[in-house]
Amino acid sequence: MGEKLCSNLHTFFVGIEVRPSVLHGDLWSGNIGVVGDAPTIFDPATYYGHHEAEFGMSWCAGFSQEFYLAYHELIPRAPGFEQRAEIYRLYHYLNHLNLFGDGYYSQCASILKRLT
Repeated sequence: MGEKLCSNLHTFFVGIEVRPSVLHGDLWSGNIGVVGDAPTIFDPATYYGHHEAEFGMSWCAGFSQEFYLAYHELIPRAPGFEQRAEIYRLYHYLNHLNLFGDGYYSQCASILKRLT
């Protein structure tokens, strides 16, 4: 399934413009806090990439629906957003599978099945 996805990956980006953005790179609830009264993010793994990639860790970020609504008011969802979001989640699930073991296998397989 991975080879099939990789050979068709370009099709998920047809018709959209990907402009590199500075990304946090590890945006999840463990890297979000408050310092004084100000919301704060820390422990970045900063890189340039597609802005949609930032939310690949959304499955463990704990962002509210209001957060996503506000975000997409500023940057509207481009056609195909949901499928690309799956690709970016898959990246992090595969990373967790590699680092932490088989507990992440079923999530990886499920995403791959949906995308291929």
